[in-house]
Amino acid sequence: MTDVKTRLLAELRRRRKELIELCARLVRIPSENPPGDTTRIAAFVVRHLRERGIRPVVHEPRKGMPNVVASLGRGAPNLVLSGHLDEFPAGEGWSFPPFAGAVRGGRIWGRGAGDMRAGLAVALFVMGLVREAGLALRGRLTLAFASDEETGGRWGTQWLLERVGAVRGDACLIGESSGTWSVGIGEKGVLWLRVRAEGVSGHAAYGLGESALAKILAVVRVAEHLRGRPGRPRADVARVMRAQRAAAERQWGAGTGRIAERLTVNVGTIQGGGQVNLIPARAEADIDFRLPPGLRTTSVLEAVRRRASGLRGTAIEVLNQCECHVTSPGDRLVRLVIDNARALRGLETLPVVRPGYTDGRFFRRAGIPTVVYGPRVRGLGGPDESIDARELIDVATVHLGVVLDYLGLGA
Repeated sequence: MTDVKTRLLAELRRRRKELIELCARLVRIPSENPPGDTTRIAAFVVRHLRERGIRPVVHEPRKGMPNVVASLGRGAPNLVLSGHLDEFPAGEGWSFPPFAGAVRGGRIWGRGAGDMRAGLAVALFVMGLVREAGLALRGRLTLAFASDEETGGRWGTQWLLERVGAVRGDACLIGESSGTWSVGIGEKGVLWLRVRAEGVSGHAAYGLGESALAKILAVVRVAEHLRGRPGRPRADVARVMRAQRAAAERQWGAGTGRIAERLTVNVGTIQGGGQVNLIPARAEADIDFRLPPGLRTTSVLEAVRRRASGLRGTAIEVLNQCECHVTSPGDRLVRLVIDNARALRGLETLPVVRPGYTDGRFFRRAGIPTVVYGPRVRGLGGPDESIDARELIDVATVHLGVVLDYLGLGA
């Protein structure tokens, strides 16, 4: 296996420009979500795989949101390379066209470059190299590209894990943006709530009415009061988070390392009322909670619902809910990523719990060890998004090493 690994790694280095151009080509295909139509990017992926003798299967549970699955080999173990086809809307403020896919100054530029066209390119390139080499794997390598990660995953990875057996692997590797120093073994829990309230309209000057917006603000105050709550992680996760905090504070300063350890709250939208001199009869707000390991979404939800229950005409809808699940830092996949980063690229890495979520949360919830390892992205969600092309090569090298070590060759 050592000779095969050495040969494939050399081939990757030789074809690095091909990988960079593949990433740039993916950037040039918009798939903003919302609206969430991933038809064009899925078609590109399908064509790319077929050209390399790989037979993909397309699952489209909702029109315009196709998911692509492909496998090499059979049996166990099954290592899944997961990714998402959608991306944030381009927005405004760019200094160049957001879907130019330009390669300049050693960087790849454009919406989705890091989140997550780089990860898609790495997975496609690695699977292509394995296929071209004609390796008889000890087990199976599965690619699973989902359609709607940015808006919750209902029609993407969640759907695939529930219905497509090949996606329920023994381990999962995701090339989502992270930074080559960090090995994502967990993500904070997420709870999105929509709070709706009804009142009675009336003239503001006489106070004859019942403000729906005042009820919304009362619930928001409860949510804000929960901010900063710590979790109670298990011992091995607590050790990881202490090391993560120390590393963050060495790099960015005191206090910057605790975001993964505390509950954060964001009131993303508030709507209500029609004009300044009328008491609003209807209002609603969307609230985003991110929960540290050891703090359950059910406890936060209960606290908010308890307050809302005393406000007549108020209702709470759960839009997105997933507990914090963390892969053991001693898991084989975690060790392989750390060891390959050090041996192949000279990178010292650290297991971390990420503040933001990826589709990795669904794999971990299903009991599947999952690691997120991708390039650092500048301008994530904003204008002038870009990644360092060298980090793209770093990530691809590590992913290829992990695939070959995890699966090995059959008899």
